[in-house]
Amino acid sequence: MSRLSLALLAVATITAACYQDDARIAPNSAGPSAKVLLTDDPFPFDSVQSVQVYIVSIALSTHPDTGTSADSMQWVTVAAPHRQVDLLTLQQGLTDSLGVGTVRADQYKAVLVTINVDSSAGIRFKNGSAAVVRWNGSGQESYGSFVEAPINVPDTGAVIVIDFDVGRSFAYNQLGDGAFDFFASIRAVNRGATGNISGTVTHDTSAGPVGPVANATVSAWGGGPSNWYILSTGKTDAAGHYRLAYLLPGTYIVGVEPPSGSNFSSALDSNVAVNRGAETTHNVTLSAFRGDVFILGASSMLANHTNRLEATVVNAQHQQDTLASVVWQNLDTAVLGLVTYVDTARVARVTSKAVGTGRIVASSGSLADTLVIHVVPDSTP
Repeated sequence: MSRLSLALLAVATITAACYQDDARIAPNSAGPSAKVLLTDDPFPFDSVQSVQVYIVSIALSTHPDTGTSADSMQWVTVAAPHRQVDLLTLQQGLTDSLGVGTVRADQYKAVLVTINVDSSAGIRFKNGSAAVVRWNGSGQESYGSFVEAPINVPDTGAVIVIDFDVGRSFAYNQLGDGAFDFFASIRAVNRGATGNISGTVTHDTSAGPVGPVANATVSAWGGGPSNWYILSTGKTDAAGHYRLAYLLPGTYIVGVEPPSGSNFSSALDSNVAVNRGAETTHNVTLSAFRGDVFILGASSMLANHTNRLEATVVNAQHQQDTLASVVWQNLDTAVLGLVTYVDTARVARVTSKAVGTGRIVASSGSLADTLVIHVVPDSTP
């Protein structure tokens, strides 16, 4: 599933260091003010013309949202645009001002986005027809954001970015009826503490003359060894350019998936660093797809446990090859044990022998995949 994301920015205490249009809309208020802007990562559905959502308001709270406490929490509304927003008009960090509110200097640990689903125009295809959207609610619905780190709003000002991942929020064809199901996926960060990743995706001569790859999906994975998750997604433009904005400092996995219908391979880089206030350049070159191997199995285990692993081989025609031979290899025998079978080479068993990190490799001819398994202590009685 391809993805698109929306971001809302709140700017506290408008100063000369902020955007030029901040000064034009700052309210007459003695306290810090907050401006809310809208942006997105590109929506990758080539058949979609527009995605319109009716934004009612955005609110902040100094208390963390535990999922069950939202109704009893105190919220401060920072913007109340009460208008329709077409997410597809905003790409690669562009913003749309949603309004200005007043907030006090503090740390905000929860963000609430309220949408009127009945008033939302929803999704329209390029042929002009309206898509069916199941909003799973009616009227005004409020959705909590994933706040990666407390959002500090000092007296000198701050910018809050709310990343609304539209691609994951509008799940397509889940019931086989061509409809979209809405389940909000939103995150929030302090823009002043973030950096960006940008670059160009091209293909090499294995697929013809060197050139850009348009409509490729680029994803940034955050988290840790046992808990990786997608934080930001984007799509390359006609020139192959992409930009993943508003990422907190750290090291990310950046993956590139070629557009549907192409014969390019995917790419993955697990060591892309992001620094505060900087833009990291990460260019990617794709080759023609010649097949692949995938290991299906858990990437973390408790000590002294056994898991099942299965290797899937895909040929150059993107079809599963059930007759392909598979060879397994254990690169860290002190941490992991590996048992293979004579009757089925595609299945193996891995045993966690000691706390640490181990690697299992499955290869088929020139194709190979490595599964990194993190073993942690078993604290159960």
